[in-house]
This record gives sequence, structure tokens and C-alpha cells, in this order.
Amino acid sequence: MARSRMNNLLSKLIVPCTLMIFVILVLLPSLYLISYVFLRWDEVWYEVFANPIIGDEKWRQIIGILLFSFKLSLSAVAFDLIFGIPLAYILARKKFPGKGLLEDLVTLPLVIPTSGFGFATLITWTTTAGIGGLLGLSSGIVSLNTPVPIINVPFVLFIVHVALTFPYVVRTVETKIESIDITYEIASRTLGASSLSTFRNILLPLSLPGIFSGAVLAFARSLGETGATMIVSGVSTTASVAIVRWASEFKLPTAAFMGGLLVLIAWVIILPVEAFIGRGRIRRRTRGTPFIPANLMRKLIEFERFASRRLFFIKDIIPLIIVVVAIVIPIAVVLSSVIIYWSADPYTGRIEGGILYQLFGPPNYFNSLIRATLTSIIVAFISTYIAMCISIPLSFIIERRWYGRILRTTLKVPMIIPSSSLGLSVMLLWGPSGLNLISSGIWMIILTHIVFS
Repeated sequence: MARSRMNNLLSKLIVPCTLMIFVILVLLPSLYLISYVFLRWDEVWYEVFANPIIGDEKWRQIIGILLFSFKLSLSAVAFDLIFGIPLAYILARKKFPGKGLLEDLVTLPLVIPTSGFGFATLITWTTTAGIGGLLGLSSGIVSLNTPVPIINVPFVLFIVHVALTFPYVVRTVETKIESIDITYEIASRTLGASSLSTFRNILLPLSLPGIFSGAVLAFARSLGETGATMIVSGVSTTASVAIVRWASEFKLPTAAFMGGLLVLIAWVIILPVEAFIGRGRIRRRTRGTPFIPANLMRKLIEFERFASRRLFFIKDIIPLIIVVVAIVIPIAVVLSSVIIYWSADPYTGRIEGGILYQLFGPPNYFNSLIRATLTSIIVAFISTYIAMCISIPLSFIIERRWYGRILRTTLKVPMIIPSSSLGLSVMLLWGPSGLNLISSGIWMIILTHIVFS
């Protein structure tokens, strides 16, 4: 009897305790930056809009940086959708040798530290250690500021964002296509429809929720990307990099204002998407084919038949080339550079330029490398353990409580908030400028990792 009462008491305490921990460790840090801006509005107004020396120059910089960031993110997402959807279809519907390896390669940018991937991309495209050296050039094939035609964003920055966002589109759409009964496609092909007509009439309407979700996640990931962007940005500045730069210069009101704008953007993105998809509006609105005049429909069907036969290279081969160029080659180049520079600088022959000398010689970077690696492992272990302790009971609450859908939507917000904004928010909340409970260090890093873990 006593044990039964104790179990009932514990079951009643688990829900409020879990929700309280969730609010304190996850929700509050995700929202604090906005409240900080309102609480310190006089400082924000003075520094951003009414500086006695530069006036509203900071505000104009923020507008320019946000516009550039949106252009970069939208361009990367558009590229991801054009070539990621065909690759998702290949992975979901076709069987071929090496399919598992291809899936792993697509997912690889999600598990590689972004700063390391940015460095790999940098030396691949801008130095003779990469593609330029393989082609016999005296420099890289592009510079940091070489623009992509039409969209006018730096090529290296663009390809980094494509590589880091590509998995979100491919894996999300692939999962959605796999959940669709293949019988519909078989029936369509049996009735004489081409593969493109089948995709337009069957798969595209049913896959729209996955396409929409993947595009939103990819856009948010690109908008908030920090590590790799700092390596390859050159003279260009994105919103997340600007926050890091201003915070390091102790311009906290400006950094907080920019971070607060990005947090608001994250909420504006995720809330309508969750409401739209969660209520099944996409499915209802995409049933049936919009009215198209008969003559135009015939031409469209003829084009789809032609494209299904003749555009094999574009829809099947180019996505594979993108994976190789954007993901595989940079990783291969950085690994080969390790081998080339292992004992000495290959161009001068000096051992001081070799990796062994840098690690174990007078610079003695080996100890710093070990400490940094151990710190990363400790942070990852502790933050993951705490996140699991929160998420397990929270998952039951989400499934069994009427407000579970609200919690599910809220949980997605930290995933798309730029990491620089989240880090700044955690620092301002728990640090000397806020509650003054924790100083900068490993525990501040752990608290930040808990939020997006």
C-alpha cells in the first residue's frame, strides 16, 4: 500500500518536474535574448539606432547582413531542392550497390564539426593543396571572394552552405517517399504515365509535407551556420558571424539585437509550418491536379516523356556529382594534406612545417589538442546524458497530454535558432549580465549544448 502511494506520488511529480526542467534548461534560454533586448532597450537604442558618432549605421549594417544571409540561405535551399529531391527519390525507390555508402556520404556533413568541414572546403577550392594543384595551377581554382553568377554570393561560402544543408532536404524527403505506398506509382506507370508524370501527379503532392519540412530546416540551418562560415566567409559577413564578432568586441546590445531578430525569425518560421503540416492542410490542398488546358497538358505530358528518357544525366547523375564535389572531395583533400604534411612542408622541405614538429616539437600543440578533444568529449557526454534524462519523460508527456503538440513545436525551435544566437542567449541568461550563476567555461558550454541536444 505504501509503495503504491509512493508510486502515485512519484508519477504526479514527474510531469511538473520534467516540465519545469524543460522550461529552465531549454525554453528559457531560447527566449531570453528577446527579453534581454526589451529589458536593455535604452542601451540597444543608443548603440543601434542613435549613436552620437555613427548614428544608425549599426542598424543599416544589420539590414545589409540580414539581406545577404537571406539571399545565401534561399539560394542554397533552392539548389538543395532542385538536386536533392531527385537524389531522395533514388535512395528511396532504387536498389543498387553502394546505396548504404551513398546515404552515409550524404549524412556525413551532419556529424563532422562544421569548422573542420569549412577548412577542408577552403583548402580544396582556394589553395594548390586542393583541386588547383591537381589541375597544375599555381593557385586555387577560385578565391574566397569569387562570386557565383546571378546570385552574386561567394562560391566557397555557397558550396559550404549547400553541403551542410543538403542532408536535411535529401533525408527528409527520402523518409517521406519511403512512407508512400509504391502501389500508386505502379498503377500510374501501368496506365502509361512516364516517370516524371507519375512523380508530378502522385509523389509530389504526397511528398509536399516532407519537402516543406526539409526546406524549412535547410533554410534555418543555413541562416544559423557559424563554424564553417567563419572559416570561408572572407570579407562577407552573415548574421551568425556578425553576432560572434560583435560579442567578441563587447558590443552586447548590438549582438543581442541581431540575435533576438534571428530568434524571432526562427519562431516565425517554425510555428506556421507546424500548424500547416500538423493539421494536414498540405495533404488536403494538394489532392487532385490543378486545372490545366488540354493542349497545354498534352505538351506537358510529351515533355515529361521526353525528359524521362533523355534527361537521365540531369536527374540521376548530377546529384551524385554534387555529393562528390561538395562533400567527398573536401574530406579527401584534407586527409591527403595530413599525409603530405606529416613529416615536413612538401614545398620547402622544412620539418618545422610538418605536422609531427607542430604536435611534438617546441610548439607542443599535442597537449592542447588532447585537452580540447577531452573537453569536447566531456561536454558531449554530459549534455547528451542530461538531454536524454529530460527527453525520455518529456516524450511520454508529448504523446499523452493535450498540450503535447505545443511541446513538440517548442522543441523544434532550438534546432533552428542560430547557434551563435543561442550561445549568446545562454551567456546573457546564466552569466554576469543575467542571473550570475555560472561564469564562462565548460558548464556554460554544456548548458548551451543541452538546449539543442
